[in-house]
Amino acid sequence: MTKAVVVALTLVNFLLLVPGVVLPVYSVTITTEVAASIIPDPVEVTVYEQTRSILGTVRELWGSADYLVSFLILLFSVLVPVTKAGMLLASIYAAGDGVRKRLVVAVDLIGKWSMADVFVVAVFLAFLATRDQAQANSFSVPVLLRQVDVDMQTRLTSGLGAGFYCFLAYCLFSVAWTQILKYRRAA
Repeated sequence: MTKAVVVALTLVNFLLLVPGVVLPVYSVTITTEVAASIIPDPVEVTVYEQTRSILGTVRELWGSADYLVSFLILLFSVLVPVTKAGMLLASIYAAGDGVRKRLVVAVDLIGKWSMADVFVVAVFLAFLATRDQAQANSFSVPVLLRQVDVDMQTRLTSGLGAGFYCFLAYCLFSVAWTQILKYRRAA
């Protein structure tokens, strides 16, 4: 494998990371449909809507004084992957075989602690737990000396964004690429 191919594939790894942290990872929407005997047609209202990227989540957590969680997400989802990519590139241009081998081993060790894969699984589980849930409520309320029947249907939907798939691709590619480079250096 030529040095140019190794550099190109290492950059592909980084290019998967960038949209993975910048593009939306997930979105959540809560809508409520209200039907009442005094209104002719049901009314649907969006009660809550949120779309977040990894960096947007870090920023929001920091803004709400959740400094530790914000820092840990930034560390494991952005800083460690960028450090890994830099070390992989450095290993390509390192002068001695010993330095190259140590850099690849260090990247392999960092990869075990990057937690990026755990983050992907956590987002995916959150998505599965919140996709398409509905709750129906019926009740009566007194309005001007008469009872009005009200039916409410609240729906929570969530979706995975392009950022999730880019970050997932980064995680899978990063693990595979690190292993290829590790075994290539060992040979």
